[in-house]
Amino acid sequence: MTRFSVLLSIAAILVLLLAGAAFAGYRYEQGQAARILPGVRIDGVDVGGLTRVEAERALSGRVGEILSRPIEVKVPGREWQLSAQTLGTRVDVDSALNQAMAVSDSFGWPSRLYHRLLDKPVVRSFDIPVSYDDAVVSSFVGTVAKQVHRVPQDASLDFESGRLMIQHSKAGQSLKVQAAESALQAAARGTVASLDLPIRVLNPDVSDRTLGKTIIIRLSQNRLYLYDGVKVEKSYSVATGQLGIYPTPQGHFAIVAKRINPTWVNPAKDTWGAGEPDFIPPGPDNPLGTRAMDLSAPGIRIHGTPSDSSIGHYASHGCIRMHIWEAEDLFNRVEVGTPVIIAW
Repeated sequence: MTRFSVLLSIAAILVLLLAGAAFAGYRYEQGQAARILPGVRIDGVDVGGLTRVEAERALSGRVGEILSRPIEVKVPGREWQLSAQTLGTRVDVDSALNQAMAVSDSFGWPSRLYHRLLDKPVVRSFDIPVSYDDAVVSSFVGTVAKQVHRVPQDASLDFESGRLMIQHSKAGQSLKVQAAESALQAAARGTVASLDLPIRVLNPDVSDRTLGKTIIIRLSQNRLYLYDGVKVEKSYSVATGQLGIYPTPQGHFAIVAKRINPTWVNPAKDTWGAGEPDFIPPGPDNPLGTRAMDLSAPGIRIHGTPSDSSIGHYASHGCIRMHIWEAEDLFNRVEVGTPVIIAW
């Protein structure tokens, strides 16, 4: 065998060895195709050399950190222990894994084999895409708004079932919805661990201080009480309607007119006023005295009377009689529009 033949044989053997090695390397690399190239990181987690399932498992801790981040939400008297996930935070692990797996496509198979066999990192890094569903925040804020809303309570006086009902004013509250949504959206996207949602104070239209005057007439006592706000300013003995004949009406009324030195006009010419003049001008014998306060109850008024002896009795034709000097005193303390409650 000539020297050339020997060299040719050796070359052929080397080619066969190299081809075999290349084929073996190719087969090895193909067998590793389901694994991420070394040096690839997702959100700081090294996923190089892992399969997709293994990488997803390795990322579970980081995903948990993102989704379970606690966020405490508070309003006066209430609090909620939430997480970023319950406020609409979402992660797309599949997208990050797709990017990590696709790194292999940017290298030829010999280069991939090189990195895999020698564990040479390719140095690629990806973030886990995070998204936020603001509709979830809006829904939660709407629930909170309903729970914290409190209608303001006006101050009022009433008389029911023989009892004086005093209602003191109370402020209400409502959630500042738009500001609350903005704050929660920022908390979900940031690092805030606790936040107080903004509350708007709703003041009552009528407070204890602005309630004003109210007249309550107790027929069972033949007594008139003047309230200023929720406190009695003064009380007066009065005469009211004859029981079973000309009873004073019960209910809620108001002063609709005030008259000084009124003229009395006969209201019942065909019944109890028969024989009385059509009218009596101001003077000492005027049945209305020197002051009259007409009520929204037809034909009913609070007025003075020259008949002092009737005070404290059921003696009128439905009106509320007062001593003349006390009617003048009350007249100066009240205005047109003052509520009048007449109760037994």
